[in-house]
Amino acid sequence: MDPDDTIEESALAPETPIESEEIPLSTSGIRQVLMLAFSLALLQIGFGIVTPIFPYYIDALGVGAFELGVLAASFALTRIFLAGPMGGMSDRIGRKPVLIGALVGFAIANLIYAMADTIFVMIGARALEGAVSAGFYPAANAFVSDLTTPENRGTAMGYLSTGNMVGFVIGPTLGGVLAQFLGIRLPFVIAAIGTLLTVIAIQILIKEPPQSVKRMATPSLTSEISVLEVFQTQPKAYFALTVSMFANMFAFGILEVAFMLDAVQRFGIEPIEIGGFFGVIGVITIIGNIGFGKISDRIGRKWLIVAGATMGGVSLYLFMIASNLTGFYIAGMILGLAISMRGPTIQALIGDLCDERVYGSVMGAFGAISNSAYVVGPLLGGYLFDTSGDSISALGVAAMVSFFGAFAGGIGLPRDVQLEGMCETEEESITD
Repeated sequence: MDPDDTIEESALAPETPIESEEIPLSTSGIRQVLMLAFSLALLQIGFGIVTPIFPYYIDALGVGAFELGVLAASFALTRIFLAGPMGGMSDRIGRKPVLIGALVGFAIANLIYAMADTIFVMIGARALEGAVSAGFYPAANAFVSDLTTPENRGTAMGYLSTGNMVGFVIGPTLGGVLAQFLGIRLPFVIAAIGTLLTVIAIQILIKEPPQSVKRMATPSLTSEISVLEVFQTQPKAYFALTVSMFANMFAFGILEVAFMLDAVQRFGIEPIEIGGFFGVIGVITIIGNIGFGKISDRIGRKWLIVAGATMGGVSLYLFMIASNLTGFYIAGMILGLAISMRGPTIQALIGDLCDERVYGSVMGAFGAISNSAYVVGPLLGGYLFDTSGDSISALGVAAMVSFFGAFAGGIGLPRDVQLEGMCETEEESITD
């Protein structure tokens, strides 16, 4: 056994541990997760509804692919700097206030989009959108980690990812239809309305997790440990997760900019067809999320993450050689399967490895990593598209990064995590 993969008696354990309420997913825990998944679906509709519109909005404003890359990257750039602090804030003041505050700001940003008449206003709105929403996903993932144990965390993350993907399917499809028949500004207004509905849903349906309430009652517990100390407990595993998550979002950035522009300009794809393309990816992912989440609870996380990254690289190669809508859809189906294999599994493994006192901070740190990839991907994708006139070189780079993510996962991720949890005070081992 590799000595790096053995956790000795934790020096990071609090002097007075937080009592763990292991809420079975069959009772109140699963109801809370499903309520949060419903709220996340509404939010994702707001995110996704504008995706098919951006290439046409950019064209209407008379700017090019690089500006579209800057627009996409500005969202992630602000989230890089704020995801960690916002995740830490959710550790201190609770998950629910952070979720609601992020959504209100997101609604305001979409209203600014609807009135924008220059690219600079759009970039400003996109940056604002990233800034105010930086805490939503870390807080949501930390919320689920608060309510679950390693035995059921993959299943719960699968439900959360399913809610996300339901919105992912409906949002772009609805956006493509609305843009096709009602113009390119109205979907932003609808996104704002959908976001405000999400605020109402969270206020009514979501209660602060008991674990979070106890942490807020004892503020000193969250100040006794830093994110860096948590990462140092399992450096190989955290590095591999970092590479895998970066590779995943880097590919999305390339697809959103370089491939979408290529599909529109070189192949004449219509907005409704782009919506259908994202719909196919979403449907496959919805079907796979819960199933692969459950499988990861039974057989472990590692090889699902590695297999998902490998299939992601294969799908990007298929995008490179596709020459018609059928080829795009086949590649999209494989990509959807890859996403469902690694998405909830990565989040569950982060929760397995993490000290429960700083769930939000650690989820925020990984959110910053994810968003850094979403800065580099769109900027590089836009540049390579402008340079070459197609998306082939950009997709090739994305495929290599994805395969490297699979390689890093195969070497660095633990094969199994003890089901008793990674944050106990007793000695536990991880078998590589």
